[in-house]
Amino acid sequence: MSNIKATIIILDYMKGARVVENVKSILKQAVDFGIKIIVIDNSCNAKNAAILKSLADLSNVSVRISKENLGYIKAHNSVKDDIEGEYVIIINPDIIWKEQDAIKKMVDYMDNKKDIGVIGPKQINETDGKPAMTIRAFPKFYLQVARRTFIRKLPIISEKVSFDEMQHLDYEKIQDVDWLQSSCVVVRRKLWDKTGGLCESYFLFMSDVELCWQSWKNSMRVVYYPLSIVYADGKRASAGGFLSFFKSWVLRQHVVDSLKYRAKHFFDRDPRKEYYRKTKTK
Repeated sequence: MSNIKATIIILDYMKGARVVENVKSILKQAVDFGIKIIVIDNSCNAKNAAILKSLADLSNVSVRISKENLGYIKAHNSVKDDIEGEYVIIINPDIIWKEQDAIKKMVDYMDNKKDIGVIGPKQINETDGKPAMTIRAFPKFYLQVARRTFIRKLPIISEKVSFDEMQHLDYEKIQDVDWLQSSCVVVRRKLWDKTGGLCESYFLFMSDVELCWQSWKNSMRVVYYPLSIVYADGKRASAGGFLSFFKSWVLRQHVVDSLKYRAKHFFDRDPRKEYYRKTKTK
């Protein structure tokens, strides 16, 4: 099928075997349009690269082995000239597609709802079978810190952390949200081109928040779509408590990127609220 409608980008770091499973499950998707898959390896590891290179023989799949770790954002943007179609689909390496119509349902929904810029499916953690909390409120730095310390247990703070994590939402309902984690999202190409891909002001985190912020700012909704379901291994790069900050470069980078985000939008109004104010919808 040569008519490419969506380009899928999978960025891997040391999960080669899982990526192979991921790609093969994508190729089993029942779609009536063409899909192009680009796998990028940021591992800088010969053994992992060898596993991924086996995918290059598959139709419409290309594998890019990076000579250095480009970081999450730059790695995705490095293939911008090779993107085809109306949609860009960002997928974490651990995602598995067990429902054969999951991609088609999201793309069809976006085809019928031209005001959507980003859409994401329901994600199930294989570790416990529960939905992953892939929905978040636009972040407040003090809550990002609080959730990793004993402070999150204080009465008022615990309520704010719970709201920030969107624990009150019905994960069975199609709904507008502030932002979606980019573990699995479909992005309208119009939005992707307008933003220049992922924002390179960040290195590893917050680019998904920024993308959704820009979607709302450009009058395109961000939608959680649980009628499509994907599965993940449930392991988060940013997991860990306060003490982990001193041991983990990843967590320290999360703080750095979070501060950059806060500085960038310190004086900005909430773009989702502004969208509703202008369109008078809820």
